[in-house]
Amino acid sequence: MTEHVRQLISIPATALEAIDGTERVMLLGEIANNLSVRLDRAEAQGLWLTPVGHAEEVLLRRRFAKGELASPFRGMYARCNTFETASIRERAIRTIRTLGLLHPSWVFCGYSAAVIHGLQVPNNVLGSVHYCATGTSHRGSPLIRHHLRLAPQDIVLNTGVRVTSLRKTLVDCLCTSDFRVGLAITDSAIHWELAGKREIECWIEKDGKGRRGIRQARETVAWADGRSENGGESIARATMIKLGFVAPYLQVEVFDPMEPDNPKRGDFGWRLEDGSWVIGELDGLGKYRKGGVDGTRNGLDAAIRALAAERRRESHLCLSGSKIVRFSMRDVLDTTYFERLLTAAGVPRREEPSD
Repeated sequence: MTEHVRQLISIPATALEAIDGTERVMLLGEIANNLSVRLDRAEAQGLWLTPVGHAEEVLLRRRFAKGELASPFRGMYARCNTFETASIRERAIRTIRTLGLLHPSWVFCGYSAAVIHGLQVPNNVLGSVHYCATGTSHRGSPLIRHHLRLAPQDIVLNTGVRVTSLRKTLVDCLCTSDFRVGLAITDSAIHWELAGKREIECWIEKDGKGRRGIRQARETVAWADGRSENGGESIARATMIKLGFVAPYLQVEVFDPMEPDNPKRGDFGWRLEDGSWVIGELDGLGKYRKGGVDGTRNGLDAAIRALAAERRRESHLCLSGSKIVRFSMRDVLDTTYFERLLTAAGVPRREEPSD
């Protein structure tokens, strides 16, 4: 940013309004041009744009009011397309990184630190930003302040943001999360080889001793499995376990009689007493969006091809004698329906230990 432009965007709005005619139009035009450049830069850096002067702030607010820009967080702006096409996870990461630049002394913790570490944090807990700093939180604010005693080894720099260490983050999340959220986070730590299951168990025992939620944390780690490929699969598996079903095998390979050298893989699998399989498949839009699937003609053709390939794969699985049960995340979260669905499919239940 040139010094001239810096001076322009620092001009108070009242001063701009006092400038008449052509000169005022030229000044606003120069600010607007610089704004476009800064939006490009923010997008490239994985940030939201924050105003650097009062005049720029006024211009950003006006463009937001007209629907020309989105405001993902208070005082932050982005092009509408950038915001709308970003996933909830990406929006959260951009917000945290932008806040980290605005407040260098903050240390992000809990779910906010977890998502920066690359862990699979469910979308429903990403609406708030968790950080450590002095002061008090305001009721209803998406900024949640925590007063944690942090040792030097508890703070690390990740992608330019100060966050609690992976060890501290996992212990905090597991002691405050319910089973489904905690399992998604723990599975991903193991899946991406950020930490081993035994290692996490040791952290829980050493750092979580005496903490509220330690029993839930132990149970969560006991069920953790790094073969789960994404947070949705972890949440589905956690729901199955909580409903009393046998924990499924993950990423099960089933013999394909049509292609003997190319076994087909299912997300979940239960081997029945007669040797046959019940295969569980978690449906999501991601598999149909691969390869640039969008609303264009080419995108729709790609989606149709992906759907046809998926139907062909399923028909081959059925020829193997397997029973296929498909469900979406909406089905998983409707636990009454999900329990009826798995029961109807013949998924076995766990035997309760006898007294």
